[in-house]
Amino acid sequence: MAGLQERAAAKLAEVDAKIADLATIRTALVAAVEAGCDDLTVRAFSACCPIPFTEFAEENCHAGPCC
Repeated sequence: MAGLQERAAAKLAEVDAKIADLATIRTALVAAVEAGCDDLTVRAFSACCPIPFTEFAEENCHAGPCC
């Protein structure tokens, strides 16, 4: 059975990974708010969309607000 130190270290690694994931999500959401996005289904495939759909993005960004 693992000792307290080992279990706590493993749990800290899990917590740190979740915090990093949430920070990434927060950054994308802030960018979407700042870009004025109001319809993800319309602009999700635009290269200038701040939500990270990079594998689907078009090469040319349209003029004006992102979404």
